Amino acid sequence: MTARAWSGPGLVRPGAHDDAIDDVVPAIVVTPERTADLAATLAEASRLRATTIVSGGRTKMAWGRPASNIEVAVSTARLDRIVTHRHGDLIATIEAGAAIEAVNAALAQHGQWLPIDATFSGATIGGVLATNDSGPLRHRHGTPRDLLIGIHLATTDGRVVKAGGEVVKNVAGYDLGKLMTGAHGSLAAIVSATFKLAPIPHTSKTVVAHCRDRRAAATLISSIAAGRSEPLAVEIVSSSDASAVDVLVRFASTTAAVDAQADALRDESRASNVESDILGGDAEAACWREHGARMWRGDDVIVRCAWLPASLEAVLERVARVAGEAHTTMALTGRASIGAGHLRIAGDIDAQIRAIVQLRAAAPVIRHVVILRAPLAIKSQIDVWGD
Repeated sequence: MTARAWSGPGLVRPGAHDDAIDDVVPAIVVTPERTADLAATLAEASRLRATTIVSGGRTKMAWGRPASNIEVAVSTARLDRIVTHRHGDLIATIEAGAAIEAVNAALAQHGQWLPIDATFSGATIGGVLATNDSGPLRHRHGTPRDLLIGIHLATTDGRVVKAGGEVVKNVAGYDLGKLMTGAHGSLAAIVSATFKLAPIPHTSKTVVAHCRDRRAAATLISSIAAGRSEPLAVEIVSSSDASAVDVLVRFASTTAAVDAQADALRDESRASNVESDILGGDAEAACWREHGARMWRGDDVIVRCAWLPASLEAVLERVARVAGEAHTTMALTGRASIGAGHLRIAGDIDAQIRAIVQLRAAAPVIRHVVILRAPLAIKSQIDVWGD
């Protein structure tokens, strides 16, 4: 496959080193400028029986099994508009290549936002839907598929199809949006999506509780879940031996409600001999930036896993056991009240593989262990998805 041999629409160029996925460089890169061009591009690639991938901000292209051959890489970089924003109805339709940061900057002019965490700067609408990637905001707002109410797709026969609509209460047709969310682009290319939005909270504060051990952390989180407060996020950060366990609880609402809930949680923590701090303003923003970036620094293996929220103490105990037996160190970050998060595994390749195998054998305490980031030496020996 060469750029000269390509007869489809869009801007076409030869693949370069920066386009590589797991060290595999695409033969050509096609960048459609319109929805119809994207559909026609997929139809041409299908006609040529060319191995094809679709990318947006390229922040998660290494997720999934390693590629063996890529003939056509389709970029949605030029499909980056907010198509409609019905701010009176808190609904927006956004093209797949739009970066979440840019979208929220535009929506903020009307006091609204799309409450989806972008793990990486430059993450796009299509990318977070394709991977169903989420972060701390999942505690209150759910995953991207929970906010999705309509979707437009380009299929490999050159059609543009839609599912859902532009109203929140929509029950027409098959819910293809849910099917495409998390499919990693394997079924069709996402062209645009319609979301329900949320008002930007007046203010927020974060309580950081420094728990002395895993039991204290589990007890505090259970108390939060059983209480009357309404946090925006409840996160746990733990080392593999649970010698340092922090619980981050963010409140976002009116000033009076935020102050009351943050003070109540701090008092409750102190009554349980758990030291805590209340952060606001720049200090709070810096705390959450660090929280989002900490897990992905360096080149350690990152796996995604799930657990029952009530089993948190057992999960932390099992992580410590696996780390010791596999001779690795681990760090856990996750949605404490939901039971989903990431584990960073440090060590040599053999130790990291042993840790992943043992984590997968730890069901039902730890479930759905999926490799997100790992070198080819690991991905070639152990399946990223598991059994």
